[in-house]
Amino acid sequence: MKTLQKVSDAVNKTVSYVGMVIFIVLIVAAVAQVFFRFVLNHSLSWTEELARFMFIWMHLLGASLLIQGRGHATVTVILDMLHSGVKKAVEILIELIIFFDGTVMLYSGSVLAWSSRANRSTALSVPMWVINSAVAVGGLLLMFQAFTAIALLCSNTEVKEDKPVL
Repeated sequence: MKTLQKVSDAVNKTVSYVGMVIFIVLIVAAVAQVFFRFVLNHSLSWTEELARFMFIWMHLLGASLLIQGRGHATVTVILDMLHSGVKKAVEILIELIIFFDGTVMLYSGSVLAWSSRANRSTALSVPMWVINSAVAVGGLLLMFQAFTAIALLCSNTEVKEDKPVL
C-alpha cells in the first residue's frame, strides 16, 4: 500500500506542477488580452483561445488532485451519522462512482480526441485533439486516484484529508 501511496503522491505532485504552469500561462494570457484591448486599444486574436484551452486543461487535471485530499464539495450530514462499517462501504461506493465517471471520461475523451484529430483551432492553429484529449487524461487521472482511494479504504489505511500536495 505504501508503494501505491508513493506513486499517487508523485503523480499528484507532477500534476500540481503542470497545473501551476498552466495557471501562470492562463493568467499571463488574460492580463495580456486586457492590457492590449484596453490600454493599447488593439485586441490580440489568440489570447482568449489560449486562456480557454489552459482553463480546460487546468480544470480536468485539477479534479484528480482533490480526490486524495477529499477536497471535492460534499454534503456529509448523513455519512457522518453512519456506523464505521456502513460509512466505509458508502465511501467505497462513492469512489467506485468516481472511478466509473473517470472510465466514461477516458472513453469519451479518447473518442472525442480521435474524431477531432484533423481539426485545428481557429486562432492558434493547435490540433484540436491536443485540447480534446484533456478529457481522456483527466478521466485516466480520476480513475487512478479513485483506485488508490479504494485500495486505501479496503486496507484500512488512514486516508489523509486536506493533505497539501506540494
